[in-house]
Amino acid sequence: MIILINIGRMAMIAWVIYSLLLIFAPSVIHRQPDLVGGVIQFLVAYAAGYSLDRVLSVVRRRKAALGAETPPAN
Repeated sequence: MIILINIGRMAMIAWVIYSLLLIFAPSVIHRQPDLVGGVIQFLVAYAAGYSLDRVLSVVRRRKAALGAETPPAN
C-alpha cells in the first residue's frame, strides 16, 4: 500500500511540474500558452498530492501504533 501511495505521489509531482511548464514555459513542451488550464491542473495536482501525503501519514501512523502495542504479559 505504501509503495502505491508513493508512486501516486511521484506522479503528482510530475503533474505539478507539467502544469508549471504549461503556465510559465509552454514552448518547452511545444504547446500553446494556456494559463487557465495550467492553473487548474496545478491546483488539482497539488490537492491530489496533498491528499496522498495525508493518507500516507495515516497509514504510517497506524502501522507504528500497531507495532508499538505490546502483548499482555500473562
